[in-house]
Amino acid sequence: LVEAWNFNETNEALAGIEVGADRQVWRGLFFRFEGMLLRVRQSSADAWLRGFTIGGRARKVGVRFHPFAELAVGASHSTAPVPVRGTAFNYLIVASAGTGIPIRERLAVDLGARWFHVSNNGREGRARNPDIQALGMIVAVRWSY
Repeated sequence: LVEAWNFNETNEALAGIEVGADRQVWRGLFFRFEGMLLRVRQSSADAWLRGFTIGGRARKVGVRFHPFAELAVGASHSTAPVPVRGTAFNYLIVASAGTGIPIRERLAVDLGARWFHVSNNGREGRARNPDIQALGMIVAVRWSY
């Protein structure tokens, strides 16, 4: 993920791994939990951001390709303030859209785009509330049980 707008003093980039679980609630609507470990590249001190999100995913079922859209919120903690002049504890908002491509009966690859927002929501005052607005790609393996 690369910061796309609302640049702070520097331009941050995030990369890492996320592990999630979906639970079908109704037809193509799923409850979603995700845990993440991301490396945040910053001008001063790089940081490791670990966090989680909880949200929902809508996915078209019963078709060859499975388009999806998801929205989730969560929290994170990092080894250094993220972004620079920010705080170690932050809130997260994640939105994604893409398509699932079936490989086998219970195995698929998800490809898509993701918007990732990191901010402390003004908890430490206006002077310490920079945020990261990042865009990036999703490449995920989805296994159904």
